[in-house]
Amino acid sequence: MALSLLGCATAALPPSEATMSILRSYQNQLESRVASGHLTRTQARELLYTKLGEIQPPLPDLEKLVELRKRVEAQVEAQTLTPEQAESRLAGRESEMMARWEEMAAQYAKQQREFDRLQKEQESGFQRQQMPVGGRPF
Repeated sequence: MALSLLGCATAALPPSEATMSILRSYQNQLESRVASGHLTRTQARELLYTKLGEIQPPLPDLEKLVELRKRVEAQVEAQTLTPEQAESRLAGRESEMMARWEEMAAQYAKQQREFDRLQKEQESGFQRQQMPVGGRPF
């Protein structure tokens, strides 16, 4: 039963809701610093990707996002994308990934709560079975 709730053991673990809350807050702080002129968009993105890379276990498909960033940066260098196009592409994909990770975290938390509930029910049932017929312990 635990495997059906938790999924395949080889799949990447989703981030926790707390992790995603911290990440979203950090991302918002970086955006504020960009808006106030304390950081450039490039500096903020570098700090965000550094933070994303520090999360353990690693975020699912983070390597794909990092690879996209490298490709987009190469396209800007080759002048096949403008910096504005690159920013739009990266910001869109980053937003999609954050939303996906948040959904994964919420789903995982829901599954954990259900698993805990089922475990408590099972333990409660076991304790009731251990009671003698008269309702008093031995």
